[in-house]
Amino acid sequence: MKGIHYTAIVLVCLAVGFLAGRCTTETVTKTEYIQGETISGTISNIEPVHTETPERSTLPVKIDTVFVDNIRYVTQHVDTAAIIREYELKRYYSETLFNNQYGKLDVSFTSQYNKVTDLKYDFTPVTIVRTVEKERVFTPFVMASYNTLKQGGIGGGIFYHDIGVQVRFVTDFKANGLDVGIMYKF
Repeated sequence: MKGIHYTAIVLVCLAVGFLAGRCTTETVTKTEYIQGETISGTISNIEPVHTETPERSTLPVKIDTVFVDNIRYVTQHVDTAAIIREYELKRYYSETLFNNQYGKLDVSFTSQYNKVTDLKYDFTPVTIVRTVEKERVFTPFVMASYNTLKQGGIGGGIFYHDIGVQVRFVTDFKANGLDVGIMYKF
């Protein structure tokens, strides 16, 4: 009669472990950012889409002081040399428009003679890779054994992450018993 009880306990433990292992999982999400190959290019001969003349223009002025009969007169006139210097001046611009999880975009251009020349860009994309892994919280197991003392056994148990509990029915075919143990996975 005791053998039937032991067998029933082992079977119940196996059934509970099997069901617990099937219905309990942990979801682990890993995010990885992979830098792509840089895309570069140059745009030349850029033409304006729209031009507009302001109603009041602000020009650089030159201030002159003139004395006539000990009276001081201050006059202003347009500084043509300053306008020509400004027109001839070559300017270099460089800016990072964005640098985030989607990539990096650098833009640079030069301007001279009131025109934009050689617009250059460098775009380095970043690919986002998300992997979802399901890890079992409870892992059931079954076992069978036979040793040199002419004892045999069947059993099972369950692991919770790395710690496990086992129940084994042991017999030498004359006497029966239960073996209960605790295990740890390295």
